[in-house]
Amino acid sequence: MKVLEELAKHNWDFVLYKTDHGFVINVVFYQSAFDYSRSFKISELEAKQNMDKLKELSEHIRNNYDLYKSREIVPVVRRL
Repeated sequence: MKVLEELAKHNWDFVLYKTDHGFVINVVFYQSAFDYSRSFKISELEAKQNMDKLKELSEHIRNNYDLYKSREIVPVVRRL
């Protein structure tokens, strides 16, 4: 999956990308001494939200991982 553009970013929270396969949000997860990102495919409607709504979405994903597990992209999408 190729990243075409970084659309939004909130440090230590999420990065929103437009890719050649649609929209992807990388959400930062925290676990004791380290943090890591997970990538999730999101709809265009979700991707077009304002910054506050994107922050809410990333928090919802973080707190309800099982609801989004089927949308997870492995390996994590990275901008080269």
